[in-house]
Amino acid sequence: MSDATIQHAIAELVPRGSRVLDLGCGDGAMLDYLQRERGCSGYGIEIADANVLACIARGVNVIQLNLDEGLAIFE
Repeated sequence: MSDATIQHAIAELVPRGSRVLDLGCGDGAMLDYLQRERGCSGYGIEIADANVLACIARGVNVIQLNLDEGLAIFE
């Protein structure tokens, strides 16, 4: 199965217009797809500098954060 097929299958599970928190979002491809195809909004959480820059280039809201330290900023 291709990445695009998997991405589409996952997106079908997310209700249109949802708010999404994508933990370990990588380069932001999934969140970008959800924004474009499902009208979702949200944030990606990512630690790697290169992936954070890729998210920004895609126009994806991203927070650089180490998930091992918790998500206290969302409480």
